[in-house]
Amino acid sequence: MTVAKKVSAFIRAHGEAVRYLVFGVLTTVLNMVLYAVFQALFGYQAANSWGNVLDNILCILFAYATNRRFVFASRTRGRAALREFGRFVACRLGTMALDAFVMVAGGNWLAAPGQALVLAVLGPWLTASDGIILGMGGSVAYGAQAAALALWGLGVKAFSNLLVIVLNYLFSKLLIFKKPAGRAEE
Repeated sequence: MTVAKKVSAFIRAHGEAVRYLVFGVLTTVLNMVLYAVFQALFGYQAANSWGNVLDNILCILFAYATNRRFVFASRTRGRAALREFGRFVACRLGTMALDAFVMVAGGNWLAAPGQALVLAVLGPWLTASDGIILGMGGSVAYGAQAAALALWGLGVKAFSNLLVIVLNYLFSKLLIFKKPAGRAEE
């Protein structure tokens, strides 16, 4: 069997999971890009607090539209669609709360030891011109320490996204986009 046939067979057998992975990656990329934009525009701590909530809300809307249409092919209408959307938002708000906690705990409370860890591991490759961080009250930090803090924040965000993706798939599969009785699985 050729590689193309193996890939095609795998996609046919696991199409829903593959589609979820594709749109999950797109949602994660959107989440990470928005985080980086908010960090650049409003500062490190703002990106880890209200910016994180705002980027999650935007990603929830994007994820619902793509999951409903492309991943789970939901055909609900009317009140059933509203209930589906309500369950989706409720579950995503739960994982958003988890994400917010991880970002505040890991990104803010553990920022100093995380920054020190990044400097210890990557310090020789970070230079004085690598980073700029806007802090609370308009303070600005430059250099390797700023780059290390930004890298720590992105690492915490990536870890948080991994937790959220797994939980969101389980919630979507088991609670939100359940196949009605009699409708065959793909």
